[in-house]
Amino acid sequence: MGRTKETVPPHLEEMPYAKEPLKTAYVVQRLLTTLLLVPWWAMYYTVQPRRKPRESWGIKQVISVKFTRRVYRVTELAGVTWGTRNPEKACKDRELKETRFEWADLLPEQFRSGIIVDDEVPFKRVGAFVWPREMPKELNQEPKREPKQDTHIDLEAGGKQHIVAIFLHGGGYCHMSAHEKSSTSKIPRRLVKDKAFDEIYAVEYRLLQHAPFPAAVQDAAAVYAHVLRKYQCLPDLDELSRHHRPFISRRGRLHPNDAYLEPWGNSRAELLGTPNLVNTYLKKSCKVVLIGDSAGGNLVLALARWIRDEGKLPPPDGLLLLSPSCDPSHAFPDTPSSYIPRPHESTDYLVDTPEPRALLQRTFLGHHPLEMMHSPYVSPASHRVLRTFYGEVFATSVQDLTIDALTGDFMDKLRTIASVPPSPDPGTVLGPGMPTPVTPGMELSPSLSHPVIASPRGLSLFSEFPRTCVVLGDAERLEREVMKLIGAMESDGVRVHTIRVRDAPHDVLMMGWWDEKVRDETWQSVGRWVAELATSR
Repeated sequence: MGRTKETVPPHLEEMPYAKEPLKTAYVVQRLLTTLLLVPWWAMYYTVQPRRKPRESWGIKQVISVKFTRRVYRVTELAGVTWGTRNPEKACKDRELKETRFEWADLLPEQFRSGIIVDDEVPFKRVGAFVWPREMPKELNQEPKREPKQDTHIDLEAGGKQHIVAIFLHGGGYCHMSAHEKSSTSKIPRRLVKDKAFDEIYAVEYRLLQHAPFPAAVQDAAAVYAHVLRKYQCLPDLDELSRHHRPFISRRGRLHPNDAYLEPWGNSRAELLGTPNLVNTYLKKSCKVVLIGDSAGGNLVLALARWIRDEGKLPPPDGLLLLSPSCDPSHAFPDTPSSYIPRPHESTDYLVDTPEPRALLQRTFLGHHPLEMMHSPYVSPASHRVLRTFYGEVFATSVQDLTIDALTGDFMDKLRTIASVPPSPDPGTVLGPGMPTPVTPGMELSPSLSHPVIASPRGLSLFSEFPRTCVVLGDAERLEREVMKLIGAMESDGVRVHTIRVRDAPHDVLMMGWWDEKVRDETWQSVGRWVAELATSR
């Protein structure tokens, strides 16, 4: 995949083994000792099967988790990254066997508003690896090229509504790639094999080595707009202006009261960016689903929030979240003594050392203030965000929520608690419709058009989010924060389908050495959810 052109991220300056010659020495000794431990683990757990972290695990699963955890420790202390590529470099189709490479142009000006606008983070064109529904018959056969971008595709042929996915890969915003050879491609590859989607766009978004927040959201938004345009998911503005001109106010919104009606003052670009108009008159020729695993799930939530908050593009039809990271602010406790370790230390390969994670997240934020870490765009399941939108009682109620506690009675109780308006903390500045925990005098980036925690039009945290499917292992370290996410989404009326993978670590569908029967059952559950979404209205 080639070497990446990337600057040295600031957090590497503080990591203990990120500089030579200590870096090489540490990495080599860590890898050697890990390889030497493999036969010891195999022998030990064969003789002492009761000592296995989970009774259902075989020796292969035990070794897989332990081996990966030691490797992840290297990335945290030495700043080693793997599987990355230069996002600004094209990939020739003849070098690909399963996908084709496609550029998405810069996000159009009329869509640029809200959190993604940043004077220090420029918009750029974005590459995507497109997985077709039908794989080439021969692996070395070059896939058929698509028409030019200004040519629309007739998806209504045969009367079938198409379903397209946009895939955002995981890797903590510093590892992996959308390339078909990346290990993250196990996910779109399996979905293509199961014929779940007509096409999947794997986005080569900028990692933190290339640009800080909100670069990844910018890139995801550009591909989302590209897909909508390509599949005719945007309205015909000329037709709209001819038939509905008398009913459109200056802002492009429809009003039942004639007193609010004003002469048409919209340009076509302004009209395209008006939320109620687009959603009212839009007739999609396809359905679009956003898919993300781990950090990619975090990015999916940020993109869906931006689409909802700004209202300039029609919303996606569904979200598929695979072990989503939804509380990076966990690495920034209010005080060292208030730090609460994540659960399942012995059953997951993710490490939970706050110091290196905090350094990494600080690089991710770039020039933004540390308070941005508590934005719903970054940490939607953090205690501070949940407390702001639902109150302390709700935030405390979901603090230790587990998969086993996900019952109808419990969720009804959470909805009742969440329906009571929270009392703002002393000194909190209130925003329109919702309390906003912005303390007086707090410095914000001048490019932000909203406070750190805000709610447009008085919406709750997940109001108007599309139906969602969450895949989660009950042995992974993110269980608690993902369940808090599910609790908040459910309380706001989002249709959430939770797929529990028993005894599974983080992002189990990415694990190479896992029980194939367990993974197949999980994929079948995902397939049923996608099929139901495809046929729903």
